[in-house]
Amino acid sequence: MEWWQIALIVTGAITLGFFGLRAATKGIRSRLRYLKDALDDAIKADQEPEKPRSLSSLESVLLPKILKDFPDFNPQVFAERVRRDAKTYYQSGIEGKVLFADDATEFFKDTFADRLPADVKDGVTVHRVTIAAYDGLTRKKLLFCQAAVGFTDTADTPRERRLTLCYVAGYADDPDSPIRGFNCPNCGGPLPAAGARVCVYCGTAFSAPVSLGWLLMDAKEG
Repeated sequence: MEWWQIALIVTGAITLGFFGLRAATKGIRSRLRYLKDALDDAIKADQEPEKPRSLSSLESVLLPKILKDFPDFNPQVFAERVRRDAKTYYQSGIEGKVLFADDATEFFKDTFADRLPADVKDGVTVHRVTIAAYDGLTRKKLLFCQAAVGFTDTADTPRERRLTLCYVAGYADDPDSPIRGFNCPNCGGPLPAAGARVCVYCGTAFSAPVSLGWLLMDAKEG
């Protein structure tokens, strides 16, 4: 065999080997590129701060029902109450103790002491609050609100949470009563609505609504 024939065979073998290796590694390069892009996206997403949580607002639908039972209900004033309670919820975690006072039921305060949020460091901010649900079908009136809250956790990472708070209407001077009744102060008869101004039993008219307060009954994330 002539030298040029041998050279041609060797050159052909090298060329075929090169293209074969290139084809074999093409899939590997493609997968490595995909993994790199996925890793970059994950790092970028981890570095971006969380956005405030969305809330389930039914305030415009529920407010007329609430005002029917509680004519003096002020949504703006109550919104500030919800903001304060949401901040107190997470501030309790920072200080390691229950900071709620007489505007929460004893049962809630006792159970909350065992489930304080443990990952909160500082910077508690309440972005917005809303009314999410209202149960006024029974004498125990329940009002559910939601708050979008941000804070810095113990790893110095900004966090966003949605907090759902449940309130029960009851006599402000008897928050621990097992019966959340709405009764006439004259004859003791049950009132048909929590915010009623006239007793249907004795006809007593109230110059002001019966002294009712909203007590925080429960609060949890989600």
